[in-house]
Amino acid sequence: MKLVIPTLEDVRAIRLWRNDCLVSLRTSYELAEEMQDHFYKETLCNRSSPDRYWSAYKGDKLIGFCGITNIQRENRIGEISLIVNPKYRNEKFGNKIVDLILDKAFNYLNLKTVEGECYFCNPAKLFWEKITKKYNGYYTILSNRKFWEGHYHNSYYFSIDEASFNRIYNKFEKPD
Repeated sequence: MKLVIPTLEDVRAIRLWRNDCLVSLRTSYELAEEMQDHFYKETLCNRSSPDRYWSAYKGDKLIGFCGITNIQRENRIGEISLIVNPKYRNEKFGNKIVDLILDKAFNYLNLKTVEGECYFCNPAKLFWEKITKKYNGYYTILSNRKFWEGHYHNSYYFSIDEASFNRIYNKFEKPD
């Protein structure tokens, strides 16, 4: 498994995955190809952007798209972002991708804390709970964070510290 700079072709494929899982997104509206192309040009190709993204590949297969968004350099904080190709969900690729994202965040972007939020209506909530536990992270429940299908849902808000990640991550064999 490796993280690489996303291509325009990657981003166009990812748009379809994104549009298929609106329940998990903060911006829960579908994107047209032109909107995704704009995201590629204005965010991914912008060195000054507070966001860093990667495509996750296993061999020649595009498994996921991930990143650290809303990076606050002065506070050394960023928010984790992950979407897995629907063909490969529930196959443990998400765990490997998160390990690689956190390694990028802490050991290359020099962040101290990575935070994230997962809505209770998102089927990936249990996944993020396991990740938080794996890295001895902190979490809280926030009320009424997502309006979906006519009512509000709470969210699981978590953070993982650089020292805890490196202590645990370095005990395991790094993902290939």
